[in-house]
Amino acid sequence: MKSFYTRRVLSVTIAAAAFSYFASSETLVAAGPATAPNVTYTASGTFGSPKSGSDLFQLQGQPFSISVVANEADVSKNHGPQWAGYNALKMTGTVQSGLLPTPLAISNSSTSIELATGNPSFDVFVLFSPVKVIGITLTISATLDLPKTALTNDHILPFAAVALPKTSSMSYSDGTNTTELYLTGTLVAKVAGGATSQANVVLHEAGARSISAHADGTQSVRSIGAAPVDLGVSSDVVALEFFAAGVRDGSAIEVRIAGQSVPVLYAGAAEHFAGLDQISVQLPRSLAGSGDADVSLTVDGQTAEPVRIHIQ
Repeated sequence: MKSFYTRRVLSVTIAAAAFSYFASSETLVAAGPATAPNVTYTASGTFGSPKSGSDLFQLQGQPFSISVVANEADVSKNHGPQWAGYNALKMTGTVQSGLLPTPLAISNSSTSIELATGNPSFDVFVLFSPVKVIGITLTISATLDLPKTALTNDHILPFAAVALPKTSSMSYSDGTNTTELYLTGTLVAKVAGGATSQANVVLHEAGARSISAHADGTQSVRSIGAAPVDLGVSSDVVALEFFAAGVRDGSAIEVRIAGQSVPVLYAGAAEHFAGLDQISVQLPRSLAGSGDADVSLTVDGQTAEPVRIHIQ
C-alpha cells in the first residue's frame, strides 16, 4: 500500500476494494443536508492477479460493482493539509467470488474514505469498510492513485469518469491471512437528479472468454487468459466476450482485432452486475493463426486501451 505525507493510506471494502471515490473537504458547505443533493460514487471493474498473499476467496478475474453515497453538505470528520476523511457513509455493491455460483450482495453503513490532493504526481483515494463475506467478517482496504486533477478541489463533488491506474490495488484479510489484488475498472460520480458524466471507455482483460458454438448444438467456454483462442473446425462459430465500461450508452461501437473490424454481437449492461458493461464479438475465421493480436474498442470516437490476446 502506498503512503502520502506521514500518514499510512488506509481504506476498505470487499469489492469495496475497488472503487468508490470521494472528494473530501475541510471547509464547511453552506447548504444543509435537507437541501444539498446527494452525490453517488459508483465503480465497476474486475479483480486482477494477486499482488501478494493467497486469494482465499477466489476474487481474481471476477467482476464487481459498488456505490457509495455522500451528501454535498457532509463535513469531514478529520482532516489535515490537503487531505480529509469522512465516515458513516453507506456502501452497497455486488461481488462475484469463484467460491460461489451467484453474485454476492455486500453492504456497510460505516464505510469511511480519505482523499488527498497534495501529491504533485497523483491524487489519492482510500476506502475502508468492514464487510461480511461468506459468513466471515473481513476488513477490506483499497488505495487508489488517481490521475492528477481527477479531484478538482477539496469538497465532496461529482467528477468525470476515471479509468483505474494499473498500480491500483485492494487488500482483504480474514484476521489471519491478508491478500492484495490488483484492480481494473472505472469510477464515476454524479449528483442525484443530475446528468451522469460520460464514462471513460475501458476494455477489461480479466474475465475475458471465448465461446465456441459447435454444429451439434453444444458450446464450449474457455478463459482467454488461460489458453490461446482456438477457432476450432470450420463449422464452429467463435465469439469473444469481454467486460467493459462506457459501452451501454454508445451509439457508434466498433471492435477491431489485429486491425480488422469484427461483428459486434452484443454491447450493453453485463447480466447480474449493476454498473458493469459487456461486449461480445464474432471472431472471423480469417484471423486463424494470427498469434498475438490487439483487441481495440471504440465507442463514439473514444478508444479504450487495447487488450492483447493470442489466436492460434
